[in-house]
Amino acid sequence: MRSQNLTQIIQVRWLLGLVILSGCVTTPPMDSFPSRPCPMTSTNAPPSVSQNQAMMTQVLQKRLQEKERTIAAQSQQIEVLSSQLEALKQIDQETRQPRKRLTFPIP
Repeated sequence: MRSQNLTQIIQVRWLLGLVILSGCVTTPPMDSFPSRPCPMTSTNAPPSVSQNQAMMTQVLQKRLQEKERTIAAQSQQIEVLSSQLEALKQIDQETRQPRKRLTFPIP
């Protein structure tokens, strides 16, 4: 169960990385390299490309939010089940202990 949860967290972070990196990361140009415009943010791109990017970003953000809600719900469910398991272990431990015999005073 934990490995599945870990896998989903990794998937969510990967999707988040895609959303963040959907545009170009700009860094200050070095003196030895000429500055080149980023193809993703270039003003030469037709409007349909930028609209597709915006739509894709929205879809990815929606998926990310859905995954986050799913993981939060699963985490809460894991917490509830874990506390129930601990309670059952405690009950089992208490029932396995030998009981003290009742002794009656001799008249």
